[in-house]
Amino acid sequence: MKKRMLWLLLTILISLSGCKINTDSQEVVTDFTPIIDNEGADPWVYQEDDDYYYTKTTGNNVTLQRSKTLTQIATGEEKVVFEAASDFESIWAPEIHRLDDQWVCYFAANKPGETHRMYALINEAEDPYKGQWILEAVTGMDDKFAIDGTVFESNDHRYFVWSGWEGYVNVAQNLYISEMVSPTEVNTDKFLLSEPEFDWEKKQSPLINEGPQILVRNQTINLVYSASGSWDNDYCLGLLTLDTAKDPLKRENWQKADQPIFKSENEVFGPGHNGFAQSKDGGEEWLVYHAARWDHGGWNRSIRMQKIKWSEDDKLNLETPLAENKRQHLPKGENQRYRLLADKAQQDGEFEEIEDGNSLSEKVIRGFENPFDQLTWTFQAPQAGTYSLLIYVKPAEMPRAEMDILINVAANGQEEQVPLPFAQYYQPLQIRVNLEKGKNEIFMQSDIGIDPICVDRLEIVKID
Repeated sequence: MKKRMLWLLLTILISLSGCKINTDSQEVVTDFTPIIDNEGADPWVYQEDDDYYYTKTTGNNVTLQRSKTLTQIATGEEKVVFEAASDFESIWAPEIHRLDDQWVCYFAANKPGETHRMYALINEAEDPYKGQWILEAVTGMDDKFAIDGTVFESNDHRYFVWSGWEGYVNVAQNLYISEMVSPTEVNTDKFLLSEPEFDWEKKQSPLINEGPQILVRNQTINLVYSASGSWDNDYCLGLLTLDTAKDPLKRENWQKADQPIFKSENEVFGPGHNGFAQSKDGGEEWLVYHAARWDHGGWNRSIRMQKIKWSEDDKLNLETPLAENKRQHLPKGENQRYRLLADKAQQDGEFEEIEDGNSLSEKVIRGFENPFDQLTWTFQAPQAGTYSLLIYVKPAEMPRAEMDILINVAANGQEEQVPLPFAQYYQPLQIRVNLEKGKNEIFMQSDIGIDPICVDRLEIVKID
């Protein structure tokens, strides 16, 4: 109640001080730009029936997000399925699978005084948002550092691939493989698949091969991995390929590309640790990956996606990372969206319109240096229902402190405070709201002002 009264008071004060009213226009579009989650790392997407399940590194828990559409995974139905116990630290790269009629979620974590090891959460319920998740160690592995475990099947055999150390000292991370006995046990024999050997794999120290992910096309197994230090712009993706007729446990059967297949380009820095997903009709493959939020941004990352292409011999062809303002067609089967530009919104307060070639619209609104500044979009909803709001914004300057800027978004009495992490890109603030058929007003304000913000556009997506 107090919060609604505050919004009303601010609106009255703004109306008394004058405002700039532009003509709202909403464009129906079937395209989107690459950034789909403004904060996160190590993305994984699993598709089951009509649902996408999305996980990423959160550090202290394992969180699932379930969505009907791939581009909206970051605003999916959220459930924390595991909270780190007092004897666990640093949960990394969870990924969920459906194996032997049960849900299995692999992740790496360490106990105090130990290096990271692989663990699994098991849930026998048909719906992973129900039932109980049971924690188990992945047995059969040695006691050396191990992270980023993933699973694939070939010729009726199941294999576990991970990144780990050869010994007990952090000199290099290599890729290893073992055949699986069960979803939580591997054969004690492990085999080396890849180690840092090319110059582009040996940037930074210690040396890194990590984040293995598998995508099979016809008779070719594509194993994509991340190379060089994840904490700088040298991070990139490499590729191993294998004919499905050959034994995956023999290193000599794998072909290793001598150049990275995906690296820093187009002002996209340190692309790496990816997942894969298909469009709803299964006809398209998409790469989901993380990259730094600014040049040399290190472990401050956002999640991006772009469509995969293939070579004639069924090897991945990722080309180059798409720039932040590059339009791409929505995955097949996804709802069209509505695009409302910021310079067409009602401006209440001290704003200026500036040219910005890195934005999608190339003309953005700069302001929000006090909490009374407000943008208001008017949206004509074709029907009542649940919608996702995506406001593409970025800080105009480096914030005064290393903390998120808090943005207040409201629509039809529904209010939410959304953190805006620092980035050099326009990336979406995302919330879900219920909208009425016909006219709806959507408001945006900075919680405390001070730091200037640039706003490019609002996009609205109907959620099935």
